[in-house]
Amino acid sequence: MSTPTTTRDVPLLDYIDQIDGPWLEAALAGNFPGARIEGFSAHPVGAGNVSDTVAVELTYAERPEGAPDSVVVKFRPSDPDVHAHGLGSGAYHREIGAYRTVQTPNCRLPRLVHVAGDETNINLVVEDLTSATPGDQVAGCSVEAAHAVLAELAGLHATFPMDPETAPDWTIKLPEVADYWTEKMQAGAAIIEERFAEDLSPDDFAAIRDGAALVRDWHHLAPRLQTLTHGDPRVDNVLFEEVDAKPRAVLIDWQVTGVRNPMYDVGYFLSGSIDIEDRRTHEDDLLQRYVDRYNAISETPYDLADARADFRVQVLSGLIITTAAIAVLPDNEVVNRLILALIRRNCAAVTDWGSIAAARAAIAG
Repeated sequence: MSTPTTTRDVPLLDYIDQIDGPWLEAALAGNFPGARIEGFSAHPVGAGNVSDTVAVELTYAERPEGAPDSVVVKFRPSDPDVHAHGLGSGAYHREIGAYRTVQTPNCRLPRLVHVAGDETNINLVVEDLTSATPGDQVAGCSVEAAHAVLAELAGLHATFPMDPETAPDWTIKLPEVADYWTEKMQAGAAIIEERFAEDLSPDDFAAIRDGAALVRDWHHLAPRLQTLTHGDPRVDNVLFEEVDAKPRAVLIDWQVTGVRNPMYDVGYFLSGSIDIEDRRTHEDDLLQRYVDRYNAISETPYDLADARADFRVQVLSGLIITTAAIAVLPDNEVVNRLILALIRRNCAAVTDWGSIAAARAAIAG
């Protein structure tokens, strides 16, 4: 086990079992100076793919006003193979950057207590939201919950317009990852053809094949509008609180944050996280209310017609990521049930919107 280094007077730890009272006091000090920890207990929470995450219950010898009963602490994974993926994907660097940047009432994410690290490590301490309701990706979410998610995405996008040329170096820029996603999607498409031969329709397979053929060029498109995007707003990366008898979404797992067209997030979410018939029935209203929320915040309006045109091309984001995922995920019942739920919704949205033809036209243009 390596010796912890120090960042901003708070030791940068490598493993969850290194947490102690002095470290917790130092991590709390920026928000709750004078906190003195008498004791604590930690238990694992969540199922993060590139992290070890625990909820830490706190007891105080001296408790400043507002100091929390508990916090959630997220570190780099102790599993060396999973850690290698975190290093290769840049997940730590991006999540650190996102939590330092997205400090706005316009977008709800867990309130930050402390964050430190670099490309090789992360120490993240946030408010404990384990009492909130997590999303269920296979079941999908209700229309009301979908409106709640889009409200937070609109707040994020409207608050942080970004030029890829001047954006922070921790953000993903799509042209830079084109080769990776092209390789993975094309590999995943071949697996899907074999594994789900009896489960998908001819239109589904056509969408997957055609998407795999244009995925590289799609990543090199230069959309009319680019903003800071979450990048992975599946409903299982969302927690739901009840506020005034309505759901409010909390966006978590900011490990693929990047500079993209805002409809990348919107298309990704709506094409994968809501029932197909619910999407078809309500997507016009969902997009209208997204644009209304965006325009209530942004100084530069996003015209609904432009948003719909962008959506038609960007909704391919869900199909690309789901198809690519099957190339790296294990072949088991749980994974296959998840992939099948996603891919059916993704393909339906791509077919409904004529996204392949729209993407080809954008690439040709």
